[in-house]
Amino acid sequence: MRLPAYITDFDKWKKGFTFSSEVRVRFSETDAFGHVNNKNALVYFEDARLEYFSSLGLMQKWANADFETMIVAADLQCDYVRQIKFNEQLRVYVKVEKLGSSSMDLHYLVLNQDQEVCLTGRGAIVQIGKESGKAVPWNEEMRQALKGEMVCS
Repeated sequence: MRLPAYITDFDKWKKGFTFSSEVRVRFSETDAFGHVNNKNALVYFEDARLEYFSSLGLMQKWANADFETMIVAADLQCDYVRQIKFNEQLRVYVKVEKLGSSSMDLHYLVLNQDQEVCLTGRGAIVQIGKESGKAVPWNEEMRQALKGEMVCS
């Protein structure tokens, strides 16, 4: 497998994932050639990302209409390694690779039921003010949760 620029040591990179979610490929996610349409990879990343943030207690805050901040995707990258077909069972991994003052670089790994790498990816997520649309730094509770040290209450 040819490694994308954001992965220098695949085995070390892979071991850094601790959170994952499962998805079974639906027929509607496939195209005329019988494999998953490329846009669905980003949907798989998004679903895993939202589950990950929910597990940390963060998504509930951002989704609350009274909470002052929200997150947006600043960029997304997907590398297609292996074709994915209808009814395959996938495990989608997500981790914070780098945490900035108001942004984070998330990495993704998708394995099929045979533990074969199907997709890898990365993307920048930024916390912004709902009113201002400008970047807002993580508070200490969020920073600790994103570093894997605690869950937000």
